[in-house]
Amino acid sequence: MVYSLIFLILAAISNSVMDTLQFHFETSVFLNKNPQYWNPNISWKNKYVNGDTKLGRRKIFGLIDYPVLLTDGWHLFKSFTISFLILSALTFDFSLKFWYYYPIVFCIYKTIWGLFFELFYKYLLRKC
Repeated sequence: MVYSLIFLILAAISNSVMDTLQFHFETSVFLNKNPQYWNPNISWKNKYVNGDTKLGRRKIFGLIDYPVLLTDGWHLFKSFTISFLILSALTFDFSLKFWYYYPIVFCIYKTIWGLFFELFYKYLLRKC
């Protein structure tokens, strides 16, 4: 269950990065990073040819869409969030002895998610 908790914490941190980029970029630790990648107000255009939605999505060898998780920080951390949540579920110990342990574990996991999300979102990813 330790791995499950670690993956849950990493998912919460990744989710806090997404929200920080989206709602507090101007006061975040990402402000002085490459804005073309980190600033969601402009980075969302990276998935399009020359940043122009009219030209369509960037393609690999003209065949498949360029993976959006590689185009900007927000999508990268969205991918991390989803991956870590899946890993948390896969590494959870489903052999708990009594059925009523599951709601208890749910509450513990939800609390841990909230604590780590708030820690990073309100304090560690902000400059002020």
